[in-house]
Amino acid sequence: MGSIHRYPPRQAVTGKCEVVDVKAELEEWRTDIPAHAFYEPGTAFTRYEPSLLFAYDSYLQYHQVPLNGLLHTLEQRYEERFDHFDRLDWRHMENLLRQVWRRMGAPLGDDRQAHGPEARPQAPLRQPYT
Repeated sequence: MGSIHRYPPRQAVTGKCEVVDVKAELEEWRTDIPAHAFYEPGTAFTRYEPSLLFAYDSYLQYHQVPLNGLLHTLEQRYEERFDHFDRLDWRHMENLLRQVWRRMGAPLGDDRQAHGPEARPQAPLRQPYT
């Protein structure tokens, strides 16, 4: 039987909505993916695309929650949503999630946000909805 995870209430920011151009983000990933630690040389981008979509969906749902507090829940959802043959190994998926959270400027909840590999924030292709 599963457990219920409770997260601290989100701090609502009046009038702010997170918007991400996922198509543009995927195009960036298409060219940049070989530079990331989770990439396996020779693997087609289409192998990563569903996992990237999962990562962005998760980010949009939980962008105000530090990633470290979500990893267990996201791992369960990832395993439930994807067939064993369609999902990445969890250590690669966790790395991918960290890259998306970092790229979007969301909290990771650990020192790696400021000091880890690839810690330099990339310019996200997003704009606030006003």
